[in-house]
Formats: sequence, C-alpha cells, structure tokens
Amino acid sequence: MFTKKHFINNFSAAFLLFIGALFVFKYSLRYGSVFILSPFLYLAVGGLLLYFVDKKVKSQKNDFSKGYLLSIIGAIAVTALLLVFIPQSTRVGRFPAMLEWLSNFQQGIFPYGTKANPSGFPFLFFLASPFYLLGDAGYLEVFGLFLFLMLLLKSVKTKKEYWMKILLLLFLPTTFYELAVRSELLANTVLVISLFFLAEQKLNENEKNISFIALALLFGFFLSTRLIAFLWLAMFLLFFFRNNFKNGIIFLAISLSVFLLSLLPFYLWNAEIFLSKGPFAVQTIYLPKWIYFTLPFFVLYIGWMIADFQELLFASGVLTFLLVSISFIVAICDVGMGEAFLNSRFDISYYILSVPFFILALKEYKVDWFLGKVYPNEIQR
Repeated sequence: MFTKKHFINNFSAAFLLFIGALFVFKYSLRYGSVFILSPFLYLAVGGLLLYFVDKKVKSQKNDFSKGYLLSIIGAIAVTALLLVFIPQSTRVGRFPAMLEWLSNFQQGIFPYGTKANPSGFPFLFFLASPFYLLGDAGYLEVFGLFLFLMLLLKSVKTKKEYWMKILLLLFLPTTFYELAVRSELLANTVLVISLFFLAEQKLNENEKNISFIALALLFGFFLSTRLIAFLWLAMFLLFFFRNNFKNGIIFLAISLSVFLLSLLPFYLWNAEIFLSKGPFAVQTIYLPKWIYFTLPFFVLYIGWMIADFQELLFASGVLTFLLVSISFIVAICDVGMGEAFLNSRFDISYYILSVPFFILALKEYKVDWFLGKVYPNEIQR
C-alpha cells in the first residue's frame, strides 16, 4: 500500500501522522519541556506500525464476521459509558457554545450573539438536539465515531486495508481528544462523507428521481452545519455530475434552497445579530479575504481532475487541511507561535475535519510501473 507509486496512500498517512504529532507536541508540553521530542517519537512509532501492517498483513479479501461488528459496538458502548466520568473542565469552547445555543433555543431566546459565541449553522445544533434531550449532547460524537466505523467496514476490500485504517484511527490522539472534549468536528465530517457513500450507491447522474431529490435535500441540510461543507459539496458535484452539468446545477439549486430556508427563521428572528454575530460573521474571520476569491478556481480545477471516489476523498481532505493550515499561519503571523499554538489562540482541533477523509482515502489499488495508478472501468466516471 505504500510503494513509491502509491501517492494517495503515502500522502494520506503523512498528513495523518503530522496531525497526530501536532496534538502530541502541544499537549505533552503541558507536562514539561522534557517531552519536547515526543512528536518525533510518535512519528517514528507510527511509521514503524504502518510498515509492520503493510508487510505482515496479507492482501486477501476481507470476509467480515459478526464478531467484527459486535466488537466495534462493544467498544463504542464502553466509550459512551466512559464519557460520563470525563469532567466538565476538559471540554473545549465548542461544546459549551452548543449547550448554550440549544438551551436558549429551547427557551425561546435568540441563540446567536451570546457570550459563548456559537459559530455553527442551525442544522449542526439540531443534529445534537436528540442527544441533548437525552442528557448529553456530547454523544453526537460517539454516534459520529460509530458511523465512521460502519463506513470503514463497508468500504474496505481487504484485511490489510481494514487493519491499516483501524490502526490509524486508534493511533491518532485526535480520536480520543474528540470524545474527551465532546467536540463534533469528526461527527460533522463523517455525516457529510456518509452522504458521499450513499450517493455512490443510490444516485444516478442522468436521472432525477426520488433518490436525487432526497440526497439534494440532505446535502442542503448538511450545508447548514459549517461553511467548510460548501467545499466538500462542490468537490462532490464536480466529480459526480461532470458528464451532466444540467442535473448538477439542479442538485445544487435544491441544496442551496434548503440551506437558505434553514437560515431564514433566524434571519427573520433577529437579522441584525444574525448578520453581525452569527455563523457567517464568526466562520469567515479565520481566513484572509483573498482565499474566498481564489479558492473557487482551485476547487474547479481539482474537482475536474478527480478520476474516482478515492481521489474525491483525498482531494477533499487535502483542501481542508490546507485551509486550516492557512488559518494557522495567519494566526501565527498575528499573535506569534507561542500564543497561537501553545496558548490556543488558534484551535488546532480544526485539523480533525480532514482526518476521516484521509483515513477513508487509504486503499489497496493497482499501480502500473510507468503509468501510475490503474483505474478499473467500473470506478471511472
């Protein structure tokens, strides 16, 4: 899986290990400068583990038994129980903001522009509302992790793929960080990716049927989570509807209509606060203005170059990673490395948005010595 020609696998693993090392470096330093070499140890151990799995696990077809599924369900159940014992102080700002939004909405108070500064679009909070009503909105992340494992089981073709992805998921500190702080970044990404997988199975680019409309509606709702979802939808549309732009435009129009309708009640409720302190105002401050003018050209070019589903996942992960990195660099330039990184003036957890893309992009695929990646006819578009 990691020969010189397997560029997608190599870069996906490299990005994942970098993100893991970044988390290890930041949080290990809180226990003293003696841990300054911890990210290098993490990278070395991670590289060795990947090498071991690549060389020792056979590339044979995976035949999952009920035991696989039961073990995963058991692991998720144990994780969910452990959340009860994680103290409130470990939770980052996104979780209190979500609780405040849901509490205010439930009481009929306008939920935006409050002290916690919630930044998500409305549907993000509605996704968490069933778990909030059950007693802990943080279980949205447990659900997201469970869904991610289900996608992993459905997508892998060989035992080597399975163990490689499971290894990375468990080796990444971001997995446990998300659960510990009750964040929803991984869950948000996984829910959107699940629509990609569903579209691959149910959507026909040349037919406007019930599946077409239902998926367009669902994409519209998930656009109403975070602004980054627009990037993911754009990549998907360029990949899937490249041979039928008309249907792609109709699909986009339905999705955008649903997105705007999800915002309309809040705009009518309090237009001034919604525009000045709502999700658009908060989410657009993290990137320089020139990004919003240049990004569409990169998306159009890369989206057009994508040849299969694996490349869609990888390209979406790379662009997400780059946008977070640009925001990180801007923060460093503004306040310095110490403030941005060590004192959390920049939230490195946004790198987690790219993690599910990179893990699912790992795949055993054939490589020609001269031509590079071989595209089977059944996966080409």
